[in-house]
Amino acid sequence: MRNVKKWLVGVASFTMILALTPNAQAARKKKAAGSDPYGINKILKQLTQKKKVSPNKYVYLDVVLKPRNESQLSDQIYAVNTPGNSEFKQFYTPDKFRAEFGQPASVVGQYKPFFNKYHLKSESFSNGLIIKVSGKVKNVNKAFSTDIQTAKYHSNPVQFSKKQPVMPAKLADNVLTVLGITTVKQGLGSLAKKQSDASKVKSEYAPSKFAKQYQLQPLYDKGYQGQGQTLGIITFANVRKSDAQHFWNAEKIATKPNRISVKKINSPTSLTTNDALGQTETDLDIEQSGAIAPQANIRVYQANFSDVGLVNAYSTVFEENRASSLSMSWGLSEYLTHYLKVQRLLTPVYGQVLNTVMAQGALQGVSTFVSSGDTGAYNRGIGGKIGPISLPNYSTYGTFPADNPWVTATGGTTLPFSKKLGKGIDISVDKERAWGGDYLFKAYAQNRQLFLTNPTAYQAMLAGGGGGISHLYDTPEYQQDVPGVNTFNARQYLSNLLQPRMNPVLISGTDYGRNFPDVSADADPMTGYQIYSAGKWQVMGGTSAVAPQFNGATAVINSGKGTRMGFWNPQIYKLAQDKDKTPFTVLDSDSHNSNLYYVGQPGKVYNQATGLGTVNFEKLYNVYQ
Repeated sequence: MRNVKKWLVGVASFTMILALTPNAQAARKKKAAGSDPYGINKILKQLTQKKKVSPNKYVYLDVVLKPRNESQLSDQIYAVNTPGNSEFKQFYTPDKFRAEFGQPASVVGQYKPFFNKYHLKSESFSNGLIIKVSGKVKNVNKAFSTDIQTAKYHSNPVQFSKKQPVMPAKLADNVLTVLGITTVKQGLGSLAKKQSDASKVKSEYAPSKFAKQYQLQPLYDKGYQGQGQTLGIITFANVRKSDAQHFWNAEKIATKPNRISVKKINSPTSLTTNDALGQTETDLDIEQSGAIAPQANIRVYQANFSDVGLVNAYSTVFEENRASSLSMSWGLSEYLTHYLKVQRLLTPVYGQVLNTVMAQGALQGVSTFVSSGDTGAYNRGIGGKIGPISLPNYSTYGTFPADNPWVTATGGTTLPFSKKLGKGIDISVDKERAWGGDYLFKAYAQNRQLFLTNPTAYQAMLAGGGGGISHLYDTPEYQQDVPGVNTFNARQYLSNLLQPRMNPVLISGTDYGRNFPDVSADADPMTGYQIYSAGKWQVMGGTSAVAPQFNGATAVINSGKGTRMGFWNPQIYKLAQDKDKTPFTVLDSDSHNSNLYYVGQPGKVYNQATGLGTVNFEKLYNVYQ
């Protein structure tokens, strides 16, 4: 995943916002352009290197309107995605979503003349909730009575306004928040890569391994290959169509011709993710999903990774309503959303905004998959400071937006393998287990110098499938009362300084929130998959591979069923509790089965390291309604 984090694993940034509540008396007929109970006086004093932004700089904003009937969203999602309900499979259209939950055209239409007055372009999504606004800084300042500047906070570039944004009262009353006024850079992650080989295609790393390991081949044998389906892929880097076609040709996969189309989405960025690492991520996503569903079309939605970019990418997918399944392999530490909110640099309703957007997809029957991350249970936070240096800290923070209740989060496993590292040191895994670098600890103890002089090997010890318990979103209904959810077994395999800990004791506990991942498959780069990127064959790992593979597998099932699977989770959590119908293999051992913290809960249906477990797709096809 791209963990802006890039979950191959990768490095980039997340553009955040400063949605500020103006003084109600700031203008006689103006009021807050959105909800945010925080002020910014304290935080402004800590900003350094302040300077004006060029008045002619072009910026992008989202004016997010308040949804209607929001309390009914969850009930409707379950209604259309739960067998036995009278509305089961009666998926919404974008127009129906707007009619029930968005603002009507009469409300949305009031904003365009206001923005035209200030020479700002505006365009609204059909969901009646988001208005895209773009224009020069000087015109944004005039429209919102702001004074956009730049500065640094904790060594991160920040775009902010001392003046609190206001809008005419009639317009402000329907505004939930404004996205895109502030940008914050936060680099996270690294690349999970096993090896590079510029000339060879190796069968042991072919995508066919996924189909054989998880019983997808029987569906191919019936002729189901994704015909009539469109795979949606959200990415934040350029698309290289020729790389994907070269990959499929070399793998001898007969694919539908001219299958890739690209939708570019204008959005701001504080640090480009369109670099070599980001483009490799995109190649992986397209090649793996397209290999699993060779006869499906592929629609790639390309934006910049930012608060606006993320929301607009998903909103565009659901507005077009072309993709029956969708994947994204990018994300960031959930800690960052908490941290920026506490520091008054993130609107506290951003999670709510994205939740509403994701709800639209679930209502429309789009199966959405998001990678859970490649740093095990751990994510990066922001610790103390020594002079100008910000110290990171690492803990069991969730991964955003894999923690969202309306997506199916994909975790990682390691397949059985053995390998000689040299100098008499061997490593092996005898059965499929949660992906976690602790299986390397014995080798590390035998020859620390081997790892300390090899950054790639050392990093492999710190990698694992993302998983844990969110503190941003509550436990969704489909997870409530499922054995293993909100209880956990764990072994702290890493110290606070990210040092391996040998033979940690088993601890147990309880927590509450959205548990993730939901499902898992092979993601360890030691047992990973080859891709073709920028003229080179590489063997990659990470939950970045798993999300697009599930995307492709869904298209295969849809082509056989003749209808969209829809949002998986309401059905799969019920199936997992039925011993006769479950398509899952639970990885529940509490030893040699960790994501560097969480381990299995013997006899429980759910474990935070791997979710419900791995999937037998043939059985899933037979029991899923």
